[in-house]
Amino acid sequence: MRRVWLLPLLGTAIGIAISVSVTRRRHVLPSPTDTSYSSRIQVIFDHRCVGCHACFDSPCQLNLQSFDGFDRGASKAIVYRPNRLEPMAPTRMFQDAKTTAEWQSRFDFFPVVSRDSSAALADSLLLRLVEQRRAKPLGGSFDVDASTVCPRTSHELTGELVERPEVGMPFGFPPLTDDEADAVSTWVRKGSGRPVAPSPESEADRAAIATWEAFLNGDSPKSQLVARYLYEHLFLAHIHFGDAPNDWFRLVRSRTREPAEVDEIATLRPYDDPGVSRSFYRFRRITETIVAKTHVPYRLDSAKLARVRQIFFGSEWGESPTALPSYDRKVAANPFVVFRAIPARARYQFLLDDAYYHVETFIRGPVCKGQVALNVIDEHFLIFFLSPAADRSVTDPAYLNSVARYLGVPAEGGDGVEAIYERFKLDELAYLRAQAAALHEMPGRSLADLWDGDGANRDAVLTVYRHYDNAFVLRGAVGGIPKTAWVMDYPIFERTYYNLVAGFNVFGNVIHQVSTRRYMNLLRIEGEDQFLRFLPQSERKSVRDSWYRGNGVALLLDVVDPLYGGPEPRIDFRDRGHAKSEVVRRVVTEALPERVVGARDPIQWVDVPLAGDSLGDRFDREARAVAATPGTFVQVFPDATLLRVRSSDGDRDLVFTIIRNRSHANIDFMFLENDFLVPSEDTLHVVQGFAVTRPNLFLTVSSDDLSRFFDEVRALVGGDGSWRRFVDRYGIRRSDARFWGISDFFNAEYARLDPFGAGVLDLMRYGND
Repeated sequence: MRRVWLLPLLGTAIGIAISVSVTRRRHVLPSPTDTSYSSRIQVIFDHRCVGCHACFDSPCQLNLQSFDGFDRGASKAIVYRPNRLEPMAPTRMFQDAKTTAEWQSRFDFFPVVSRDSSAALADSLLLRLVEQRRAKPLGGSFDVDASTVCPRTSHELTGELVERPEVGMPFGFPPLTDDEADAVSTWVRKGSGRPVAPSPESEADRAAIATWEAFLNGDSPKSQLVARYLYEHLFLAHIHFGDAPNDWFRLVRSRTREPAEVDEIATLRPYDDPGVSRSFYRFRRITETIVAKTHVPYRLDSAKLARVRQIFFGSEWGESPTALPSYDRKVAANPFVVFRAIPARARYQFLLDDAYYHVETFIRGPVCKGQVALNVIDEHFLIFFLSPAADRSVTDPAYLNSVARYLGVPAEGGDGVEAIYERFKLDELAYLRAQAAALHEMPGRSLADLWDGDGANRDAVLTVYRHYDNAFVLRGAVGGIPKTAWVMDYPIFERTYYNLVAGFNVFGNVIHQVSTRRYMNLLRIEGEDQFLRFLPQSERKSVRDSWYRGNGVALLLDVVDPLYGGPEPRIDFRDRGHAKSEVVRRVVTEALPERVVGARDPIQWVDVPLAGDSLGDRFDREARAVAATPGTFVQVFPDATLLRVRSSDGDRDLVFTIIRNRSHANIDFMFLENDFLVPSEDTLHVVQGFAVTRPNLFLTVSSDDLSRFFDEVRALVGGDGSWRRFVDRYGIRRSDARFWGISDFFNAEYARLDPFGAGVLDLMRYGND
């Protein structure tokens, strides 16, 4: 049973309140221009509202990342409803409709403020909810019935407030200050005007865009095929050209080429038929606030352009294409078929060069919101990559072509019965048999078969942490020896991307969503089995069985997902009984260059010496005593906590993430996760910096109190009141009047530590215990 304060239904609860609206007429009144919007109103939204009202899980789809999202309004339609029988219409900001009138007429969105001057305040439900929170600033339940939908009229809202007076905005958090509330009220009274036009892109960005658009819109079939491959892998990226620090762009397909304005073609999936004889790849500026949970940054500069040219055009193609492949779903949805002409080495190298980005798309794309989507992965694991030279699918084009028909993903079937998982399961088994036959023609694995980052690329080792229904990716081997590890080869990497990102439809029906999740289960097992091939044959089954515990689970796995292990590895083991730990340790300390692996964290990697006396060193010593150690204190912690360590010596404060690393007997079942949790084996991991985008709690401790803090951590026991006293001393509850100052610190510190990768933190999972 998850802790109540995690509030898995909070998104619906908040949406019940803030996204309500009065609509006296169906036409949309125009908004005036207001110079204060960008400098004042959007800043208030960013600091007090966007923590919940962003992306597809924004309550009632009221998206306050931009004026356009605010003006679009709210909707009763719920995006994250995976059990729906029919797919819903996509409602992607800036894509599926171009005007507020279109959003409200085609998709039934409704406004959250009135622009009728005679009733602007009384009928503007945004203001009513702000004032409701100010009248009832603290306390109240956060557990609102998920069956309640978003009211859209004044009458509905009044009834809601009578029944649940605590649902003022910000929901469950301290109210806006007098100054903030006055600013919003004045803005609405004046007509809730739109911002002035943003300043144009910098000269450097315009030059970079021109260069990249010229490259992507080449006329030869070879150039067009490469551009199509790049687009399908970068359509989700927030692209940065390296000049203006806050300017981000999306790569889109347009009906027009420069110098005409971008006319984006909004297809459901990036490989869908654009519906025109020739589409053009263009860059469209992002005009909304960046939020961490969906921010997947990607840098395009002159060095990257040179590298892309080298990868895709610097080697011989077996047969140059004479025309673009079909957009028919049975062709376009399988990258091993549609991009057959591009050398597999080029495709795989492109993925490896930015492996961190591509894995982040698995995590921060729309598929990975929700516990049922995320329970396909363990709480902590490492990802390694097979070297291109050791990957048969890369070195032998004939082999890859012979198995390509088995490598489709459920999205190939859309949302109909053709997407049912069992069909693709049979193809997966056929592929594994063919792969096993190929492996037996090759020597056993050696540590040299793992990609070494080409000597300098830090993406060669990645760490993934799961926090119940969200996750986070870090470069390097963070957290010590994990329970499991994956080795991704080209087919696993590409299929995972097309299953979770390019082919996934968050608006799809239950067939599509369940099939996507179940197919990802196969890919995880395949990645784990690739890692097992580096272990002695005698140890593989026992290690695998330790990952899949439970009555009959390991036996079932042996039948439905057999382990095709391959030959004995070419590794001289020092302790075959602990081969898994030995392989991981030797990879990150011997096989891969230190500049690739990076410095190992000294808290979980206990062999890393701690000799200094800086604040960081003192913290690491104290944290090491509780990290990765089971105990009753672990079970009272939420999934992910951000900790601020205040320096008493004038040095900069430090930030750490405390992660509850939950133990699972297995993660092979979609809806039975709670039945396979093993709380007695849970441990805490303490990671420097930010390793969460959706924190459950903020803690603050003075550097002078570190010993006392960790003594109190070790003394925590569930149910005896010690956790509440601990939070009283070090934490901040969401209803605490001081909350926003603490929240502002962590958002600002995230931006300072990682200006390229940071965004506004999500607060929908923040607790109040």
